[in-house]
Amino acid sequence: MNIKQIYFLILFFSAWSLYAGEIKFAGEAKQGGLIIAFGKNISSATLNNAKLQVDKSGYFIFGFDRDAKGVFKLKVRFKNKKTETFEYNIEPQIYEEQRLTLAKKYVVPPKKQSKRIQKENKLMKAARASVGKMKNALFISGFSYPVDTVNIHSVFGSQRILNGRKANVHNGLDFAGSEGDTIRAVSDGVVRIAGKDFFYNGNFILLDHGQGLTSVYLHMSSLIARTNQKVKKGEAIGLMGATGRATGPHLHLGVQWFKKRIDPMILFNTSLPSQE
Repeated sequence: MNIKQIYFLILFFSAWSLYAGEIKFAGEAKQGGLIIAFGKNISSATLNNAKLQVDKSGYFIFGFDRDAKGVFKLKVRFKNKKTETFEYNIEPQIYEEQRLTLAKKYVVPPKKQSKRIQKENKLMKAARASVGKMKNALFISGFSYPVDTVNIHSVFGSQRILNGRKANVHNGLDFAGSEGDTIRAVSDGVVRIAGKDFFYNGNFILLDHGQGLTSVYLHMSSLIARTNQKVKKGEAIGLMGATGRATGPHLHLGVQWFKKRIDPMILFNTSLPSQE
């Protein structure tokens, strides 16, 4: 074997190694779970044949709804045509039951509020329509708690019993605090809507973190961030309050991956995969 052949083989195997691909994961594969992945030279990724968005840096994300069940298959294809497949078997969880007493109008809204609620639902739907169009993974800035003092008094996924009646499940975390406490963005994002005085949400903000990941902050006394504003992780976006359907000052933080309901605590327990 001559020098040119040896040199060619070194180049070949170096290129193969560069494109061979290795996926690193962070997060939890469970009901309400979220997985953040990173890999080099990825050409595409699918979850149960649904195409995922991959950032130019190699990050992508996917999640499992609060009620997800069964087997999910992740398939990652690299630029060298190599494919890696990963399988997740999502088991059912047991959720808590939470009983609350609220003003009757928030359990059975008066008919006179129906037009208002419908209008607000349309505004929220319009704001969410742009979610998923941003391929950039703004969430790679990492995650931090939305309040300076962490006091969680209601967890994700619990079945709500309102005034003795079964209601929707609790799709977020409730942070206890005082009127006027600062609320901060959990990660870099774009404000899709800064809503004022909604019947259920009160004053609230919806942040888009890219690739379908969103966070919503409800019941604020006042807003700091505005619609279409870009915010950084830890930046003040509003002040804690008790507007909308609330029994007292607190922050309801909700997280979704597209329409999948995600446990926000996953974010705070997850370190992003390294690029090294």
